[in-house]
Amino acid sequence: MSASSTWLNKIAKQKTKLLAEMFAMEPIHVDVKDPITKKLKAHCQGEDILYLWDKLYATDPMMKNIVINTVIGPSIPGKDYYDDINANPAMPYQQIRALIGDGGKWKWPEIWKYLDLLPRRGPAWRHIDDPSNLSKIVNPNPEITPLNCLVVGGGPIGLRLAIELVLGGHRVTLFEGRREIVDKESGLFETVGFTNRVNRPHINNFCRNDLDRLNGRNFMTPKMCYPVFTNGHTSSIGIDELQMLLLKTALLLGVNFELGVKYIDADMDIENEQNQRPSWMVSYTADKMAQERHGKEAEGEQRFDALFGCDGGRSKVRATHSDWLGVPKTRAYKKMYGIVSNLRKCSRKKLKSLGYATGLEPEDKAGGTTGIFFYKASYHNYFIVHPSSQEMEENGISWKGVFTFQKARQEVDSGKDALKDILKKYIKKKAKELKIPLDDSLPNDGFVEAPNDVMGFDFTEFYNCEKSAACFVPPLNYNAEEDGEWEIHCPLVAIAGDAVADPNWLLGVGLQRGWNSAFDACFFADNIYNNRTFNGKPPSQEDPIESPVDWSEHMDNFMNLMADLGKYARESKLSGEMDTGMLDAKGPVVVQIRRELKARNIEAPVPQYLPPVDPYDRYKPFQLAVKSNYKGKKLFENAHPLASRELAIFYHNEKFVEKDTVIKMKVTRPMAALLTWPKRFECSAFWCDMSMKLLEIDGKAAPGEKPLADEGKEKVEKKEKDNVKVSSKVKQEKPPPKVEQPKLNLLEVKTLARQKSLNLRENILQAALSGPSPRGINKKNRSAMDQLIYQAAGKGKASQESEVVLSMDTLDRSIMMPSTPSRRKLGSNFGSNDGGTTPTGLSETDRTAIQKLSEKLDQIQIPAPVAKTLLIGGEDDPIHQIRLQQVKYEKKTLKAKLTFTGAEMVKVEAEQEALKAKMLYVKAEHDMIKNLLKSYDDAEAKLKSMV
Repeated sequence: MSASSTWLNKIAKQKTKLLAEMFAMEPIHVDVKDPITKKLKAHCQGEDILYLWDKLYATDPMMKNIVINTVIGPSIPGKDYYDDINANPAMPYQQIRALIGDGGKWKWPEIWKYLDLLPRRGPAWRHIDDPSNLSKIVNPNPEITPLNCLVVGGGPIGLRLAIELVLGGHRVTLFEGRREIVDKESGLFETVGFTNRVNRPHINNFCRNDLDRLNGRNFMTPKMCYPVFTNGHTSSIGIDELQMLLLKTALLLGVNFELGVKYIDADMDIENEQNQRPSWMVSYTADKMAQERHGKEAEGEQRFDALFGCDGGRSKVRATHSDWLGVPKTRAYKKMYGIVSNLRKCSRKKLKSLGYATGLEPEDKAGGTTGIFFYKASYHNYFIVHPSSQEMEENGISWKGVFTFQKARQEVDSGKDALKDILKKYIKKKAKELKIPLDDSLPNDGFVEAPNDVMGFDFTEFYNCEKSAACFVPPLNYNAEEDGEWEIHCPLVAIAGDAVADPNWLLGVGLQRGWNSAFDACFFADNIYNNRTFNGKPPSQEDPIESPVDWSEHMDNFMNLMADLGKYARESKLSGEMDTGMLDAKGPVVVQIRRELKARNIEAPVPQYLPPVDPYDRYKPFQLAVKSNYKGKKLFENAHPLASRELAIFYHNEKFVEKDTVIKMKVTRPMAALLTWPKRFECSAFWCDMSMKLLEIDGKAAPGEKPLADEGKEKVEKKEKDNVKVSSKVKQEKPPPKVEQPKLNLLEVKTLARQKSLNLRENILQAALSGPSPRGINKKNRSAMDQLIYQAAGKGKASQESEVVLSMDTLDRSIMMPSTPSRRKLGSNFGSNDGGTTPTGLSETDRTAIQKLSEKLDQIQIPAPVAKTLLIGGEDDPIHQIRLQQVKYEKKTLKAKLTFTGAEMVKVEAEQEALKAKMLYVKAEHDMIKNLLKSYDDAEAKLKSMV
């Protein structure tokens, strides 16, 4: 049974509406009107995204069972790499894209493109011919064993870690217990949600680049993008903005986010006594909504292979595993108190009255030694001050932390509210002194609504953990009956973000440390069972790993590297590129890219620096070993993985842009009401065409597709059963990964073919005009028989000492033989001359070959007239006839080439016309925008005159 386009389009419209609503969700803590509808925008939080995701995908079996086409066959829903390392699952975004295409939105193909370009590893890397690998990018780590991972905490670091784990082929569940519940009657909070935080930490360049590749610009409105991607001097981002951005990406990639589930504890357990493989039995509690949504008990246990604590400074994961991770060390920095406030935006009129003549807000201020921070956000401003002890005493501020909200149906804490009033009064005073815009006539005295209006924090003590991870496990092929009982059991446990060290707001290193610790934790998960390509050191071209590392040594390497990386992350020992967030202009990546593109007369762009999972490129202590792989001539012998990737993206992007341009010129996008299902794919170019083709939905074949035959399904099921039977064996005896050679670069092949074609044309023309080559000229282009006949006919130079190179097609090599005026028999005494010496250049093998050829020629009976002509020459010379016929054939070939080049000229002319049309279109659009801008200038001038 096949699905009709009309039915598909109806379903696609419903899902498009939900997805558009999800993409548009952003955290807003003040009243903001939609510029189009003029209605107040909803105050969205992370919970709203999750509830909408349930409607869009998570609780819809039809969506989860969509089958798409991949390079290795139809995808298999409901099975991931943890179930079967040879599985072929599709990520949620791929299934959604196969149904809704571009959704009638010009921006969505770009969103799909960025998701396609996220680097995969291990089993998630799929296949070399998959378009996501660009037929160039090899698997960076084929030795990953998929793990069942639990991430505790839905903050920025927990979400970033979950995303990276999924891209390595791991199964990922995220527990987040903080669900926001607001009383409908009073409008007060029952509980504050996990994204209800508006503090704005500083972000480094590498972090900003990473957010960019995670669809940061596409998932954030232009207003929210400004302080993140535009204002590079003091880049900042709201924690809630960051969480909601990452949450959208995590859900689209397949992270299982379980809201309302709290981590309690975890005990080590061995499920199989024979292989002694340990795992964590995690205890949790679930609220009523989580019980219903995820089928959990109010209190229960769940098994995981790896446990990651991203649950903040009071980490429960860290506390319950202090025997492995130790107890955080605290130290007194200095007596310091911080007041964090979030201010409403002032009108332009108010800004002018405050002394800002242009009506524009002041530039951002990054505290440094002053302790004053002012960051402009999209709908509010972020203001932090660090009062001295004397100021606190003078203004009646006590050394108490305060972060409060009024709970519904509960008595107000008058003491904390009084402290908040004192903090507000002080912030107003400091804002006036420092000329920070604040309008106390606005609601809540110019502050956003509680609990994020004003907060107080005691920064006197800082903490850090010396150990951020631990793991000690037996190999996958361990057998207790043969090897005995494994003595120490510790499944992977790691902490990241604020759970490792204090974020240190003054230095602004919280996100920097958090990002690195998340990548480190992911690297540990990738290499727990990898003793084939991992030895605790940077990969070396001079000293490669040729055989598996002994397991006890592997565990020692693993634990030592955990200690080193934890130290490097805490102390911010970043590599030069990681620190600046830019690729080294003289480094291997930039140099190799420039060399490659220079050969094609292309100005090489410098790509963004994107932090890798591999720690060796991120930390300074490894740089000497890493750079040794690209010293001297090695710079061009060893292709850098990032250079290969960026070049592949560059070449593919040229075709992508060209295709998109052609579509925009030829296809008119219909109005939303007229958008049909096929048009969702015809009106836009897609980066990854292969893994977006819909094959089956709700058990029905897509239009134009053959139903997945029962026989085919039985084969798939049989293959799955066979995989299940051997899965344990595969995991125990991991064979060396099959190295699949990437395809040749199409542009490179075309360039070489064009050069070969030109050379061939020149040779054909030369041969046609010159006739048979005389001795020493272009000998390799003449057949051996041609030269023999000419020598027999007396056409060559007759000299006893002269020699002619015969390109012996029948002998597959060139030989040397004396030139004679007539054909003569080469007898058995051919080895000597008149003088009894061996001819120069002839080996015993050559002489034997020539003698055999001579004997074969003697056996050929040549008719007398022909023989006479061969010896004498004349009008009936057969060689002349052969040459004439050859010229005719070559002439026909040239005519065919001429026809081909004519067609090419027509094609080029058509492309030129297309470019002219595009130029006219762009010029018209340019003039329109110019006129529109002029109208805005006039409107602005009129409005100013009215003030």
